[in-house]
Amino acid sequence: MYPGGYPLRWRALGVLCLCLSVVVIDNTILAVAFPSIETGLHTNEAGLQWIGSAYGLVLAGLLLPLAVVGDRRGRKGLLMIGLVIFGLASAAAAFATTAAWLVIARGAMGVGGACTMPSTLSVLGNIFPEQERGKAISVWSGVAGLMTAVGPVIGGLLLARFWWGSVFLVNVPVVMVALVLVARWVPRSHDPTSPPVDRWSALLWWGALSAIILAIVEGPERGWGSPLVLGAAVGGLLLLVAFAKREDRSLEPLIEDETRRDPRLRWGAAAVAALFFGVMGTQFVLTQWIQGPQHHSALATGLYFVPTAITSVVFALLNPKLAARWGHGLVAALGLAVTAAGALVATLSVVAESLPGVVVAGTLIGMGIGIAAVSAVELIMSSARPERAGSASGVNETLVEASGALGIAVLGSVLVESGSYAWPLPVVTVVAAGAALGMGLAFRRGRFRRGRFRRSRASRRSNAAPTP
Repeated sequence: MYPGGYPLRWRALGVLCLCLSVVVIDNTILAVAFPSIETGLHTNEAGLQWIGSAYGLVLAGLLLPLAVVGDRRGRKGLLMIGLVIFGLASAAAAFATTAAWLVIARGAMGVGGACTMPSTLSVLGNIFPEQERGKAISVWSGVAGLMTAVGPVIGGLLLARFWWGSVFLVNVPVVMVALVLVARWVPRSHDPTSPPVDRWSALLWWGALSAIILAIVEGPERGWGSPLVLGAAVGGLLLLVAFAKREDRSLEPLIEDETRRDPRLRWGAAAVAALFFGVMGTQFVLTQWIQGPQHHSALATGLYFVPTAITSVVFALLNPKLAARWGHGLVAALGLAVTAAGALVATLSVVAESLPGVVVAGTLIGMGIGIAAVSAVELIMSSARPERAGSASGVNETLVEASGALGIAVLGSVLVESGSYAWPLPVVTVVAAGAALGMGLAFRRGRFRRGRFRRSRASRRSNAAPTP
């Protein structure tokens, strides 16, 4: 930890954002490549589903345990290992000749991503002093939102000139540059007093997340009442309960007791989950609608998400001023409300077959991402001691991946059952508006006070977590 801030922290932040970009963009760049992959590998819908989900399935289950490993063993080292794995797996994916090969390569990319993503945020939490951390997180979140939105654009540009493997091969040179810059500008940091990873907690967590995401992925294809889906869902929930009990008893929990009981973690987690459920689900539906009934190319489809990218960055950079005035809790609620409005406009646009309406909806959703994401991440990160920043960042990234997968699965299931591209989108409005209302009511009840959480008794006793 650097009390006054790491001298080269802004250069390091640029490098961390580059590392984050190459991992985040892989989630959305693939969306426009599925038709080309289906033709190139002669696979079916089930094969495409596993190609799309293998990455998130591995990533979500490993994020939290590996983030804790980074706290103890070294965040910079874990970051570089993750980049190497991600680059090699991307090259293997680019030259896959079968769907099975590509699924395995995507799973390996998930391992690399699980090492890389939480390391970027936990390093950030250690090199910036508290008074600058909000601004740094706003840049980090803005880049994440930008890459989420421009992924389809980059994918469309590549597919207009090259074969489907180019959407993976493009990662390799970026990873090589990132490795050089990480070695030069990112400092080493770790917590030598951090307890070793509780292997049983890690195994239970990985098993629970993997089973739940398996049920989410297979539900729309096999039916939500099928034995595999029900068994995976019930098994995942039981493992999740076992994980919670293990964490309560463990002397070496993945998430410290004070952090787990901190209301900032709970509300930040709720905001992140609702936001990315809506963002990924809406993008999934609109991408198919624009390429399907509207008969636009992959490149043209990607261009419709440019306003989302621009507004997400602009409002992420404005977030610190909004939070200074109203507090992170109320600002996160406001961002979720704007996201709900964007989903409602998207619904009306699909019904009216209005592509300009989609641009308006994307603009609103981008505003929601920029406003809500920064505050939600700040709430999560401020719930943990700087020395245990990895565990908090692991929670954040796990929620992003798991809620995004849930959003795609739920909205995809509604799309299949209804046969309409309009019906899935109101689900996003309900989820985002419900989360916004919950945070607003908590604010009115006094859990927030001028942007500050009233600390839980455990937090007050330890005085370990800084107040945002």
